[in-house]
Amino acid sequence: MKKVPGWKKIEIVCVIIVVAFMSFLIGIYYQSRTERGSIRSLCSGWYQMKDGKRIELELPCSVTADAEGKVILYNDTLTEDDRGLIVSTRGIQDNLEIRTGERILYHYADNQFQKNKQMKGKMWADVRLPEEMGQEPLCFIYEGTAGRSLDIQVPILGSFSAIILRHLQASAFSILMVISMLGLGIVAVCIFLYTRHRQLVEKRFVNVAVFLIICSLWCILDSGIYQMYGKHSAAGSLVSFYAFMLMSVPMLHFIQNTVSKENQWIPEIWILLFYGNAIGQGIVNICFAVPFKNMLFVTHLILFTGVAAMAILLWREYQKHQTQELELCLKAFGVLGISGVIALALYWMYAIYWYDALFQFGILLFISFLFWGLLCKVSNDIQYRMEQAVYERMSIEDRMTGMKNRKAFEQQLDQLQQDVMLLENALLIFIDIANLKTINDTYGMQIGDEAVIRTARSIQAAESDACEQHTECFRIAGDEFAIVVTRPQKTPEEWEQMIRNEMKKESGSRYPVQLEFGCSYLRKADGTRLSISDWKMQADRMMFSHK
Repeated sequence: MKKVPGWKKIEIVCVIIVVAFMSFLIGIYYQSRTERGSIRSLCSGWYQMKDGKRIELELPCSVTADAEGKVILYNDTLTEDDRGLIVSTRGIQDNLEIRTGERILYHYADNQFQKNKQMKGKMWADVRLPEEMGQEPLCFIYEGTAGRSLDIQVPILGSFSAIILRHLQASAFSILMVISMLGLGIVAVCIFLYTRHRQLVEKRFVNVAVFLIICSLWCILDSGIYQMYGKHSAAGSLVSFYAFMLMSVPMLHFIQNTVSKENQWIPEIWILLFYGNAIGQGIVNICFAVPFKNMLFVTHLILFTGVAAMAILLWREYQKHQTQELELCLKAFGVLGISGVIALALYWMYAIYWYDALFQFGILLFISFLFWGLLCKVSNDIQYRMEQAVYERMSIEDRMTGMKNRKAFEQQLDQLQQDVMLLENALLIFIDIANLKTINDTYGMQIGDEAVIRTARSIQAAESDACEQHTECFRIAGDEFAIVVTRPQKTPEEWEQMIRNEMKKESGSRYPVQLEFGCSYLRKADGTRLSISDWKMQADRMMFSHK
């Protein structure tokens, strides 16, 4: 049975989650269609009373506030069939109050966390109609500035589940942004773990993942859905503010890991500013009871100057190094800067509540540019590492036999020299094909090469049969081989006998190959240790004494 790769399993899980989420939404949708009809818009039947006269209105429309700064609208088209349904409308930012006669159905009041006008604009006022509906008109009261016009949105009427679904549909773009951020964050973590497994540590993937997770947290807790239906909306708003104040820190670390060392102090300044801002606002809020919404401009100022400074820094780095990675980073910060400036303009100049959707989209484009640059760099690094590994393997491998060559043998001895104090003992065995020249002269070079290959196979087979864990075999010259056993269990005589037995199996009825052996222990019987050069010389002398 074919094994499913790990990344494929993750993909399957993600598909199942998406399908389950879609099924949940579809179920809510069909349930809302069966529960006392679908949603309908209350665009008609509205009127104002001025000087005792009834003035009909069709929503949406702009209505001028009276001398007290109020706009009062009435609707008497609702009947007893509408009792128990939910009326949902925007306008909380204008201190909306909903009544039937003298009974107050809705009046917004801040919880422990005070919200500004833009934050209130993301929310809806959901009101359940009373059972005695139809006796008194529905009354909407807005508070503005005297003589200024207010934009009145169209309320909707339907069952609770249908209203919830409509709110989810209205927040679909933000939900999609959050899902995309979380998905990219998971991908970034997976890529980091994979590259670390390949001995290629790229910390910027962690920076991206942390940034996306914090952004997702901010988007969720700052959304109108959470503010209306969250169990602890005040605590959520506080966490949202701190997430917004600190979400730029991981990307500043990203810049630090991208630019040259002499410029890494520049991102560090803004990192300290963001941390200082978060701590300072907390202290001011606790000690002087200043609402966070009144200090939001400080975060915006640091954020704006930080993006501008990082863009200038990346521009200078790009002018100096001209790399594709820096070019993509520069484009990413350009996109983030443009979207951020537009979002801030919408927030401060026009008090538009959906400014965050534009900023979220800018963040997604920003991350996409950075992600592509990182993937290109990691791909190139992995390819380079693989090529280097191939070259390294080829440089220490004997092509004829597949065994390690003399260069690898010398590296092994150098390593032993470093670890010699930790070794109890080590065994070195030299093996020589004594009659290789005769075979070459009599049968030809091709048959001589075959003799070398048969010898190598015999040594490798003996190594496998010996079950010695710390054993390395080498071809160190045309007719010479070496075996290094760092924790020997078998004697040199046992090694020699195993290799000769394997050689007989390899040779069969063909011409014989004569092998000569020389061996040496790193430590003598009395425990004294030889130098590496003396160790080699002793094994070499023993082999040639046999010749």
